[in-house]
Amino acid sequence: MTDQPHSSWAEVYDIAYQRSFGDFYNCLTDATVDLIANRFPSPARIVDFGAGTGRLSIPLSRKGYAVTAVEPCQEMLIQLKGKDPDNSITNVCARMEDFRCEGKFDVALCVFTVILYLLDEDSLKKSLVAAYGALRPGGMLLLDIPADAIFRGYSRRDPSFERTVTVTRQNGSIYIYREDLVVRDDDGNPTHYGDEFQIRHWSSQQVMDVLRELGFVCYEDLTPHFSGAGSSYYTFKKAEQGGGLNALPRVSHL
Repeated sequence: MTDQPHSSWAEVYDIAYQRSFGDFYNCLTDATVDLIANRFPSPARIVDFGAGTGRLSIPLSRKGYAVTAVEPCQEMLIQLKGKDPDNSITNVCARMEDFRCEGKFDVALCVFTVILYLLDEDSLKKSLVAAYGALRPGGMLLLDIPADAIFRGYSRRDPSFERTVTVTRQNGSIYIYREDLVVRDDDGNPTHYGDEFQIRHWSSQQVMDVLRELGFVCYEDLTPHFSGAGSSYYTFKKAEQGGGLNALPRVSHL
């Protein structure tokens, strides 16, 4: 697949986020990996939707999990493969909504703002249908729902790095994300990168309603474990048997 978000700067994606957020970026990643390890001991089978350059897939694979990384941007997967010399991770270049696998996985991951790339109700539903179908009965989905407060720009700069992110509301819940990035080599020579694409804010209720209709049950609110992340985190459990549209009652406390 071509012309996906991040394709033009995948080779410096990790540098951009590390330089932008530093220790917080590392701490959030470590906290997520530790939470997964504590709640879903290896060797569980994990599908990582929106895997990117392997932020979660790589450390989870090293902990003994059988990981399938699903990512629509081929350039991002190339970066992931470069960190996985033993080819221990199964890589699938596909959108979340197009992934098909019947009941294979114990855990599905859809975190670090993956759902903001889903721009309409049809894509949201198809993506969550894909997650439901990929899980075995009783399998768990870990998902975050970004708050509207994160839909804003920022800038970072140091002697070898300049980054400006602009987020502009287009209409309703749709925003335009623009990336302007300069990375300098050891001799001070700059390389410029740019990107622009749409993202969407989803309310928690919108996402919860679709999950409920599909047969997921909200299992645990993990938001307190991720203070400052700008998202709400939840686990959802696939029905042990039955399920499907409208199979389960509304989760009244959400």
